[in-house]
Amino acid sequence: MNVGTQHRNRVAAIAKSQPHEALELARSIDDPWFRCQALSIAAVHAPDRRSHKCAIDDAFSAANELSEPNRVVTVSSWPVKALALAGNMSSVSSEVARLLQVVSTESSPVRRADALRYLLGAVSLAPAAVAGRVAREFAGACLAPLQSGKRNSRGESNLEACLPGIARIDSAFAQSLLARLAPTRSERAARALQAAKNVPVTELLSWPNFDAA
Repeated sequence: MNVGTQHRNRVAAIAKSQPHEALELARSIDDPWFRCQALSIAAVHAPDRRSHKCAIDDAFSAANELSEPNRVVTVSSWPVKALALAGNMSSVSSEVARLLQVVSTESSPVRRADALRYLLGAVSLAPAAVAGRVAREFAGACLAPLQSGKRNSRGESNLEACLPGIARIDSAFAQSLLARLAPTRSERAARALQAAKNVPVTELLSWPNFDAA
């Protein structure tokens, strides 16, 4: 386990009981990936509104230090989820719009879908218009052929796994996606949709998982 991981996990362990110390430790992390995650965790337990906003702003700044669009969007899902947990849905909406623009520059549909999967989890509690927009972008990336022209089997697997969560956001859209999957996968996904119909969306799309950081 590297130093960044250790410090992020330490922030997760003390954020609730020692919020000031958690924020200080989070800001001291050199690696922007783990600094973004740690600041997002600390923001959830920040002692006041100003500290929360500063932590969120710093988390997005850390994410923007990364050079690859899929990595920027993936780790930015952490502060987006922190905003959603705080009920700041106007900021969630604006950040989602920005991040969708960032990920649109990612040429690989596999990497694009991987990033959007995290963003989908982050916005699972957001208004349906926002969460649904991410779900549509995610599904599009999952179903897009590879740059070689071959079928995107990894994307279809990710889409199948997330369909129960997507159904809680937009059931009609989820049903329409079944027809776009291979028959065996579609049948399996349909059974999963039925089995998960009473499961909270936060369990179906639980990532980023702050508790298990």
